[in-house]
Amino acid sequence: IANEGTEASFKALSGQQKKIIHIATHGFYHNKDSRGGDKDNPLLRSGLFFSGADNVYNGAPIPEGLEDGVLTAQEISTLDLQGLDLVVLSACETARGDISSDGVFGLQRGFKMASADAILMSLWKVDDDATQVLMTEFYKHWMAGKSKHEALKIAKNRVRSYAKWASPQYWAAFILLDGIE
Repeated sequence: IANEGTEASFKALSGQQKKIIHIATHGFYHNKDSRGGDKDNPLLRSGLFFSGADNVYNGAPIPEGLEDGVLTAQEISTLDLQGLDLVVLSACETARGDISSDGVFGLQRGFKMASADAILMSLWKVDDDATQVLMTEFYKHWMAGKSKHEALKIAKNRVRSYAKWASPQYWAAFILLDGIE
């Protein structure tokens, strides 16, 4: 069920003690001045799109018994992701959120409330091809024994080595929250 790309299949991971979750989809963050989400709750203004999310935005009815495909940070915060060493959000704008004296309220807050240890996420819209190379390099070096932070640094440098992706817009968006080893 975890390979179906649905909101329900993701929620089914709650309590499963997974070590790594990689989500390659579309992410979103709506600030208070934009349309969408609850204007007062930042955990409802950030999330991930899964299969069926287009129905919400096109105004199509959601079939009875199915999730809407829009997984908010609020919904993530209610899950049990204990034991999750790393969640990779290979999507646009997954590190964005409301900034307060208590930190950033967005997807990262939802995942931390659900007990994720480390989160690899992006600050802005990312290029699909450059991101594929970055993720491949990250996993290659992390699985070879480098720390998460060192693997990300190496992966960013690899993407930068391509002339067409030398600009920071292609590699600098990804950050790693926590993951201290």
